[in-house]
Amino acid sequence: SVIELVFTPLPPATPDVTSVITLALTFGRAEVISRTELSIAGLVAEHLTMGVNLNGVGLRSGMRFDPCFSKYWFEVHGRWCPLELGGLFLVENLAPTCQTPSFTVGLVLDVGVIWRPGFFARGLTGIGVRNLLHLVDLDPATDLLAAPGWWFEEMLIHIGFTSPCFLLDSLFLFDPGGLAWLELGGSYRYPDPEAELGARIRLNGSFGLDWAKLSLGVRVPPVAVRLVTTFNLAGFVAQELGVEVFFSWVRIYSQTQFDFTGLIRAIVGVELKI
Repeated sequence: SVIELVFTPLPPATPDVTSVITLALTFGRAEVISRTELSIAGLVAEHLTMGVNLNGVGLRSGMRFDPCFSKYWFEVHGRWCPLELGGLFLVENLAPTCQTPSFTVGLVLDVGVIWRPGFFARGLTGIGVRNLLHLVDLDPATDLLAAPGWWFEEMLIHIGFTSPCFLLDSLFLFDPGGLAWLELGGSYRYPDPEAELGARIRLNGSFGLDWAKLSLGVRVPPVAVRLVTTFNLAGFVAQELGVEVFFSWVRIYSQTQFDFTGLIRAIVGVELKI
């Protein structure tokens, strides 16, 4: 289970404080995950995910309430080394929260090859679905977004090479207008004491620089620290500091993001594994 507190300054208004409670239950090859988002005003959203792994074939489904029912998805993913195939079906309400519903459907096709360690390539195609990056970064703060109509919306290609010490990868996002953006990244990991140094840049469809990030992470049990600095052509954009402390079945963590104007966001969380 995870209890997380998110603080976001919104001057001159009252700062936004959001809490996130995540409960996960695993039994055998099945799992159930509940993620509840709360604010000062009450329930923001509830995410419920269920999944099972059947000899290399994974089945997952999920629903979202915010607070009324707004999204349902079902995913099938299988691996037959080195080939990976998958598909995701999405139903989402495009109407305002708890108003007369306006549902639309979308589909994501997932094809890839992977050798561990070694080369990997993955292609995601969204039909009536946007924000495919969510399926790669797996960040709970991002999510798939449905689009009205049954049309091609995005294609995301992820190519790279991984080894015990190196990771090199690139991301290409295409939309109906062509190349939307591309990312190039690489990192090196030193095993003992564990340290990681990485760099990543994003270029827009005209090959202009959107941003560049430098990251440095160090782990000396029971403490881990990670710094991410973001730049663009104008200079410094933001600094992110992440700290984790591990004690057997307890993990305490914080993430702080700030720029020249001050604090952007602060997250404090506690994770318990029983």
